Amino acid sequence: MKEKFSALRFLLAVGLVLGLVSDTFAQRKAVMPAFAKKVQAAGIYDDFPEPKPGDWQFEQREPDQSFSQYVQSQPVRATKQRKFLYVQTLGEFTEKQEEILDKTCEYLEIFYGLEVRRLKPLSDSIVPKKARRILPGTVDHVQFNVMYLMEKVLYPRLPENAAACLMFTSTDLWPGNDWNFCFGYAAYRYRIGVWSIARNGDPEDEQQYTDVLRRTLRLATHETGHMFSMLHCIRHRCNMNGSNSLEESDTQPLEMCPVCLAKLHYAVKFNFRKRWTELQEFYEENGLLPEAEFAEACLEAQ
Repeated sequence: MKEKFSALRFLLAVGLVLGLVSDTFAQRKAVMPAFAKKVQAAGIYDDFPEPKPGDWQFEQREPDQSFSQYVQSQPVRATKQRKFLYVQTLGEFTEKQEEILDKTCEYLEIFYGLEVRRLKPLSDSIVPKKARRILPGTVDHVQFNVMYLMEKVLYPRLPENAAACLMFTSTDLWPGNDWNFCFGYAAYRYRIGVWSIARNGDPEDEQQYTDVLRRTLRLATHETGHMFSMLHCIRHRCNMNGSNSLEESDTQPLEMCPVCLAKLHYAVKFNFRKRWTELQEFYEENGLLPEAEFAEACLEAQ
């Protein structure tokens, strides 16, 4: 197990640059599906703007990952043996936070076209002192070490039939080293990811509720995209854009751009019209009106 955990740390640290070489036979054979090309041709997606100081892409300067490069990298995909998305909760949640989680599970099932199953909740008492800290500069802001949660808590509980397994916690996270916090973390090859709703706002406040829901939906689907081996997107405004702050994240859409949508289809083989129809209904039912209009535009592009 030690070897596996070492490999996991390595993949998380380098972001899986492996496979990003060009002009190979596998790339030439990789063709984006027709629906993605139609949506792209409709011009309803914005190009990624020039990053400014403080933005994720300005600080990180990550490589591009085309659809063909994604296919060549032999990404994690759903299979007949691994066809479920599992959600694991850790710690306590308020009634409204639980409501947000329930809606997020419903959304994940539509977004990825895979059945979502909930695992038995875990008490945060299983997180030892060595994996906790008080955020520097604060008195009582507790954080959990996300690497510990992935390696020692979630990975050993990964179901064999899981396409991916995601952990929710209401406690803030940090990944170690000199980072102050992180929204979430995912392993590109090990089918696991952890994220926190601590920085998404207060769903008990009616004026914040929709924003908290939107942020949680984006974070959950973004991290799941990483678990299907997708790198951050630098081509368009996209669900898979990296983010350094809540403010930056709020500028990013819930949906993936055409290129990342093609990657998603390669990973899980969803039905485009069924997916977008159900997404539009979900958005309308939950007051996400700009997203509902966008889903309608994508359907019309077909």
